[in-house]
Amino acid sequence: MTLTLRRKTLVVRTLVAAIGASFASGCAVDPATGKPSFKETFASDDPCSQNARNIGIGVGVLAGAILGKQVGGDNKGLLIGGALGGLIGGLIGNDIDKRRCELSKIAKQYQLDLQVTALDTRGEAIVGADSGKAKQETAGSVVEIRDPAGAGGHFESNSDQLTPRARDYFTAIAATYDVRKSAAEIQDLNLRKQYLEKMAQRKLLLVGHTDDTGSSRLNADLSERRARAVSRFMQEHGVAAGSLYFQGAGEFYPVASNETEEGRAKNRRVEIVELSDKVSFDNYLAARRPRVEFYRQDNGDATGTMTTASAGQAAGGTAAIQGGVRARNTRTARRGAGNNDGAGATPTTNASASIAGNTKTKAGAVATAPAETTPASSPAAAKAAATDGGNWIDFGGAPLVASMQTAAIGKVESKRPFFSLISPAYADEPPVLADCTRDRARASNSVKALADGKTYRTSEHIPGLYGKTWTDQVNGHQVVVNRIAVLASDGSLSSPPEFKVYKNYDAARRSNIKPDVALQPEVNTYLGSKGLLYRIFLKGQAGLQCADIVFDSNGGSAARAGRLVYLRANTPYAADFKPKMYQ
Repeated sequence: MTLTLRRKTLVVRTLVAAIGASFASGCAVDPATGKPSFKETFASDDPCSQNARNIGIGVGVLAGAILGKQVGGDNKGLLIGGALGGLIGGLIGNDIDKRRCELSKIAKQYQLDLQVTALDTRGEAIVGADSGKAKQETAGSVVEIRDPAGAGGHFESNSDQLTPRARDYFTAIAATYDVRKSAAEIQDLNLRKQYLEKMAQRKLLLVGHTDDTGSSRLNADLSERRARAVSRFMQEHGVAAGSLYFQGAGEFYPVASNETEEGRAKNRRVEIVELSDKVSFDNYLAARRPRVEFYRQDNGDATGTMTTASAGQAAGGTAAIQGGVRARNTRTARRGAGNNDGAGATPTTNASASIAGNTKTKAGAVATAPAETTPASSPAAAKAAATDGGNWIDFGGAPLVASMQTAAIGKVESKRPFFSLISPAYADEPPVLADCTRDRARASNSVKALADGKTYRTSEHIPGLYGKTWTDQVNGHQVVVNRIAVLASDGSLSSPPEFKVYKNYDAARRSNIKPDVALQPEVNTYLGSKGLLYRIFLKGQAGLQCADIVFDSNGGSAARAGRLVYLRANTPYAADFKPKMYQ
């Protein structure tokens, strides 16, 4: 028993000494004062600092000590668990530090615009000298990669084939994610085994981003093929297929205005998102927010899409969210010139894309536009009416004006890692959220696993919004929306709906009738803290332009608010539309 006790004591002393020496070696000094610095130790701006390792050691010691105390039941168990936890945390943090340093050298060698941001377990950024964040566990990072203008882009034009230059730098980048190299440097076999078991839980997401020129659907699909191509490339260079995921986000997550070429170049990017485990990965995905203030208003280039003549017209809407919101859609109807090929490439006539990550903002509240009395009208609206040949349906509404009542959706708390660095809230109401006539469908594909291509789900549906039928009678016409399905975690669209209209419907006298309007429309969703805006784009059939439905955040059996927008004599009208779940 005495010998066993001595051995335990020796193990404790050895591990504590190792963890203490490791932690001490990571303490950095302020170059200006020559004294130990919290910022330099945990939140240095130097890409080759050891911040993540130091944070990993500290958190690992705490987590390991708690586990050791529970298992061992005494202070020895606490010390052993703390020391082992610190070592594992330090090794994982050291990986992140080494990767950040190596990536900075790769960016310099290939003249890439590359940014790395550390993430905590909640999917939020660890930024600057934020001591609160620095005390949390470093769970991963987001790496944004842009190829500067004139450098040729990541891919061949209108293709998912990497350029020869891109193959070179992605080979170097992939090598930084190969855990086998880090494991080979660990001499202790038991520690190496624990490290590999921990790293087997890691998730890597490759996401493709484009600007908003050209077809949104084609951009999203091409960016998905490119994201898949890069994830396969990383698999070929030592990254386990089971840890790899990809997404073609297209134009959905802009980080700059698409009004300028400079902004569009920033939006064409590749991101590699790394999280330590499934929980952190799910938190990250649920926290993503698009910056809707960077969404350009629809300019009427899609057939059957109505736009307003000016920003002041048709500003009334069912919901306008100032601050972080979520927009989702199925597919887009936009047409036009193709997107730029890769990051910084020359515009082409076909859609193309780059690849990678996502975003986040602090919230705001619903804003009501100033009152106006002038109905919204535009050449685009007249064109939409003309294409229908006058075969429109009268829903008994009033001319669409800016003073129409808006329905509150509430705030959306800031959860995305990067937008909080730029702006905590929108200064002005994003025009595309003022009403559906300013918006257009934006395409973004789902996150998929490289191993089997299946869509990755993070949550169940919002109650009531799990494929049910919703309906309302508007001026004697029965309006039906089938298969409304929205996920609870982030408000994303689970599946596309059907939209039908039965003119002059009389349930007592008519049965098994065919609808006068039958569409499979595009949909955007915007999620707030107090509700969900479900926005339907109706392509101009029978004069129908778009519809907004506001649901409570907990779903329910009846919409809280809504309206249907249609054209009458080349003028947009709006009618109340508050569907209920069909029982």
